[in-house]
Amino acid sequence: MTPRTATAIIIGVVVFAGAYIAYTRSQSSLNTEPVRQEFTWEFVEAGQRPSGAPSTRVTLKIADVPITVGTYVGSCFAIPGSAWELLPNEVTGAICYWAGAGKEIGVFEEGGTLVLKEGDIEEPTAETEGIRGNFVPINNQPAF
Repeated sequence: MTPRTATAIIIGVVVFAGAYIAYTRSQSSLNTEPVRQEFTWEFVEAGQRPSGAPSTRVTLKIADVPITVGTYVGSCFAIPGSAWELLPNEVTGAICYWAGAGKEIGVFEEGGTLVLKEGDIEEPTAETEGIRGNFVPINNQPAF
């Protein structure tokens, strides 16, 4: 599968999910709980980097349709069911973490649409505060 095809599939699935939310919102107040139940994460070990850090291939399944999100440095886990909490407007998310830093991949509800984003995570140190933010849409896809 080419990166262009994967991007098109991701955009299509996000559009579908966004349309579902828009329809639900038009019928009553937004209830994302049914949508949350349609998202599942899969993580497959993808070897080690030359630095020794593990790599993990991340797949987001939406209504059992797999979408390869990418390969990330570190070990990954889904936020739901972990000690971490979802951020405001985050419908689901995953964290990939290694040696005090990593990435968060999340699906965010923004203005009635769903947007797949990636952000930074860093542990706090004695000199700096921790980071959990700087989210940008994956593949520069527009909000739907």
